Amino acid sequence: MKVYVSADLPRDLAERLSRAVEVVGRDRMGEAEAALCFRITPEELKSMPRLRFLQVITAGLDHLPWEAIPPHVVVAGNAGSNADAVAEFAVAMALGAYKRVIHYDRRMKRGEYGRDVGIPMAVGSKAAVLGLGEIGTRVAKMLAALGLRVYGFSRTRKEGPWVFTSDLLEAMAGARIAVSALPLNKHTRGLVKYQHLAAMDGEGVFVNVGRAEVVERGAVERILRERPGFIFASDVWWSRSDFAKDADIISLPNVVATPWVAGGYGNELVWRRMLEEAVDNLLRWVNGETPRNIARREDYV
Repeated sequence: MKVYVSADLPRDLAERLSRAVEVVGRDRMGEAEAALCFRITPEELKSMPRLRFLQVITAGLDHLPWEAIPPHVVVAGNAGSNADAVAEFAVAMALGAYKRVIHYDRRMKRGEYGRDVGIPMAVGSKAAVLGLGEIGTRVAKMLAALGLRVYGFSRTRKEGPWVFTSDLLEAMAGARIAVSALPLNKHTRGLVKYQHLAAMDGEGVFVNVGRAEVVERGAVERILRERPGFIFASDVWWSRSDFAKDADIISLPNVVATPWVAGGYGNELVWRRMLEEAVDNLLRWVNGETPRNIARREDYV
């Protein structure tokens, strides 16, 4: 079995993989039956006529050139590999904004020591968690443990300490905290619109740790300008990694912004775990076992 690897692996993981398969580089990628990658281009895919399995290191798969991936190629993502880290970050972001910790920190640093806003209680308040995958279920359980009334939104029913709904407006209506952990695909792009944000509590907090494009950019800008007490807290941006392109929103006073650090970009150990789980899943396929996180092509094309 020959595997094309375009990602930089730690020595021990590279050796582990090499004991099970023959790892080939770009010069021999045409011989590869499987590939392990962070990103892959249409040109690379075209150069691998024998490809049957593609293991992606990231949890999200929206960045793949789906039109160039032959239908017979099985694609596996890496959902769950960074879920603990991202869920922790989402809850920290939500509470830091909602309890006005960030607000008062900014004021104190400016030498403004007065108390100008009250601190809302989270216990008993409604929270909405959008997406009940690996990250969303962890977030929902954490919020429920803190005493919030959690509504979980998903296309597929999943039981837990939340009220399940497949109606986005029902999930978000009256919510004081909402956390989006939705993946980006053709079903979720632009899913969260102005009407959904406007249905939340007027001083609510919307947190996004999924993908920026799930939320309409214009809707975010409008709600933030209309409601100074509404807070948008996000680790992901429409410009992806060119954050300056979203500076007009990031610079607003009711925005809490971080540069995509909730998962592997923010912690070397998390990135290491992502690599480990990607290698593990690839070896499942090599050994004839069913891999985890097999993508549904129809969600993307």
